[in-house]
Amino acid sequence: MNADRLDRWLFDSFRPTARGLAAYRIAYALFVLLLIDPGHSPYFNFHPLAELPDSFFLPPPGPMQLFSGFPPRWFFAGLHLLLDLSLVALLFGYRTRLASWMTGLLFLIGFGFLFSAGKINHVILFVLLPWVMSFSNWGAAWSLDARLGRNRPTVEGWPLALLALLTGFAMFTAGFTKLLGGWLDPATQATRGHWLKQYFVVGRQDLLADLVTAPLPAGLWELMDWGTVLLEIGLLPAVFVPGLFRVLLSLMVLFHLGTALLFNITFVQNLIVYAAFLNWDRVAARFPRIRLSPRPALLLIPLLGLAFYFFGSPLRRLDALATFSSDLSLTELLANLTAALVVLGLALARVRHLLRHPLPLTPAAAGAYRRARRALAIVLVLYAALMGTHAGEFWPMSVFPMFSRAGHPWTRAVVRALEATEPVHWDTLQAPAALPGRPFPLNQTALDPVDLINFVTRPEPWDARRRQTLQQLFGPELEGRRLLVLQVQGAPSAEGVQLRYVPILVLTADTVQVHPALQP
Repeated sequence: MNADRLDRWLFDSFRPTARGLAAYRIAYALFVLLLIDPGHSPYFNFHPLAELPDSFFLPPPGPMQLFSGFPPRWFFAGLHLLLDLSLVALLFGYRTRLASWMTGLLFLIGFGFLFSAGKINHVILFVLLPWVMSFSNWGAAWSLDARLGRNRPTVEGWPLALLALLTGFAMFTAGFTKLLGGWLDPATQATRGHWLKQYFVVGRQDLLADLVTAPLPAGLWELMDWGTVLLEIGLLPAVFVPGLFRVLLSLMVLFHLGTALLFNITFVQNLIVYAAFLNWDRVAARFPRIRLSPRPALLLIPLLGLAFYFFGSPLRRLDALATFSSDLSLTELLANLTAALVVLGLALARVRHLLRHPLPLTPAAAGAYRRARRALAIVLVLYAALMGTHAGEFWPMSVFPMFSRAGHPWTRAVVRALEATEPVHWDTLQAPAALPGRPFPLNQTALDPVDLINFVTRPEPWDARRRQTLQQLFGPELEGRRLLVLQVQGAPSAEGVQLRYVPILVLTADTVQVHPALQP
């Protein structure tokens, strides 16, 4: 691709208007405040990290290694409050660029500490979005900045092209690692292997998950494997054809709905990233002109920020209407269903534009072109250098492995609640039905199954400090309980999946009884 064609794609693929960007800014702020619900939602709450001991602090390669442990609770409380205030300021368009950068920075810090507990989730696009959109001048309309004359009236479309490139590359890392990890090996049926683990071990058995328990043709599972990889890899080349890119994003929304219904796993934070490429001009045209009175709005910003800080999203009350055996929430499910309905309507209306060519190039300053190309080249070189030298993990520029190891052996932790008089046996078990006691859900604690199994299987002596640390992590949930922690080892087999349950320890509020083979 020559420079002219690159300029055409970068500057003219997306032509937002001030009102369209304003509508998306408002939608983004409301989405995060109401659906993501930072500080209150289980996956976007940083407060419990303050209770973790420093022995759990395992930062990924990158700047988080500058810290020696988790900060105190007041640090996360302050981060949460500033985040809510920044989001409300973004909603009203008050000091929009500063609010955008503060939102991204606070999320980056919070997730940096969250992922230092051992498990990295796929949120980087969500974190980077307010930074990227800050360059679009999405506070040019329907904002306090516009009313106070603090913002220029012009908007930029190139940040949307950059966001498309980042999205395509992130998904490419997901598909390419699957490809390298043997996802398409007919002997593995990776999608089926991952579903088996989620259903039988993690306990994700809600919604349509039961339908997959019936034998399905091997060809159907292979079709799922291939469809997943092709969709994820195909997004990157499609960024240069905006119409096709939007169609593939629509398929990604439907894909996420499928994972929610069958696997009980949601990627709700990705929905607002994909939404950046909707025709927000058409949405904005349906609403009357918004005129903000500066003084009442400036008073509302701290009041609404404090309200979200203390009470969280009112939509979270919906979760009480339906309980699931997995960690799925009704709010997340409704968000995925709504997004899928929107996508289906838009896709049907725009199918004739699948192969639409990029818009004609408009005159622009040569210096702006050169600066944009230089900045893009520097970012890509730094990304490639850091990823190549750190095996794909350098926070915050981590790859999206996204179950690339499905179809391969895996290890997790399972916790069972034993009766007071129930004897303890240290024999390895082969079937879930043979497990003693009853299931104990880890979502009642601040622990993740990956973090727990990493902690209990470390080759370190079980001294008094290590035992006390484990008891503190379970906290008040140990009162009146005996908990058996098992290591679950799974591997694909001809019958589906082979499981081994290895007892590690028995935990009470007063004692920690470790497997004899693990004793010093």
